[in-house]
Amino acid sequence: MSGMYDQPPSSDLPPSGMKAYPNVERGVPVGRAVDAVGFHNAGEQRSREMQVEIETIKLLRQDVVSCYRREGVNHYANCRKEVDKYVTAISDPDLLNPKQRQAKLAKAEGGE
Repeated sequence: MSGMYDQPPSSDLPPSGMKAYPNVERGVPVGRAVDAVGFHNAGEQRSREMQVEIETIKLLRQDVVSCYRREGVNHYANCRKEVDKYVTAISDPDLLNPKQRQAKLAKAEGGE
């Protein structure tokens, strides 16, 4: 009849969806990549990692702002840990290396 009682369609993708791909270089200076699929997947992986980094920085900034609002005039002393994590995250020139980023954030979190 109308399909009202049919089972809803399910996706063929696994729940986690995407897996990590290793970095694949073009292989030649001009022209097509040697492994075009690997090169494309590596580019998508870098895009996902960059988006995660951007969102992490946004969340750290939100933590700093909420701490400043919560602490008021005492924010210089009481929000030092949040500010250190945020400054460590934004001052890293290599945004595409998440392993080094996590090590630096863990070091800043520990208070050095």
